[in-house]
Amino acid sequence: MDVESDFSDVEKYFEDGKWEVQKAMIDVGDAGVKDAEENGTFQDHTLNLRTSNEFDVDEDGLTLQNTAEYASYVEAKGFEVLSGAALRAEKKLKEMFK
Repeated sequence: MDVESDFSDVEKYFEDGKWEVQKAMIDVGDAGVKDAEENGTFQDHTLNLRTSNEFDVDEDGLTLQNTAEYASYVEAKGFEVLSGAALRAEKKLKEMFK
């Protein structure tokens, strides 16, 4: 006796789930960049530091970064450039995917 099964919809199910996770990370990344821009505790005379916040989503996850060479220096001086927003984004993702 042979039993035939059709699993053609399984691949679409996993692809849909993968897209939902990527979309959530994109939304959180975008919100994180906006959060950093709005809540940075430094004076940005040139607007370069505030507009250098960006995010990337790939199969490894979400990466938030500031591409200004001196961003880490400003954070080391005690000002918030991106670190607080990154921690809040991480917390939000953990809550979403619990």
